[in-house]
Amino acid sequence: MMLTCREAIARMSAFLDRELGPLDVARITLHLSTCAPCRAYLRTLRATIRIAGRPADVEMPEEMKRRLRAFLSGRTGEPPR
Repeated sequence: MMLTCREAIARMSAFLDRELGPLDVARITLHLSTCAPCRAYLRTLRATIRIAGRPADVEMPEEMKRRLRAFLSGRTGEPPR
C-alpha cells in the first residue's frame, strides 16, 4: 500500500534517524521516488538538521562572558571565576 504524503512526512524524521523497519523504509523510499514535494521536504529537513546541529561559529566576546558570570554568580551566590 502506498503512503500518503501526510504519512510519509510523519515518518520522515524516523526515516532519517534509521529507526524504521525494512517495510517502512521501502514504503517511504517508494513514495519518495514518485513524490517531488516529499523529496523537497526531505531535503529541507536534512538541511535543517545539519544547520541546527552545527556549533555556533561566533565566539562570545570576553566582556559578555564577564557580565554573564557576574550575573550568574549574583543569582547562585558563588563568586565569579
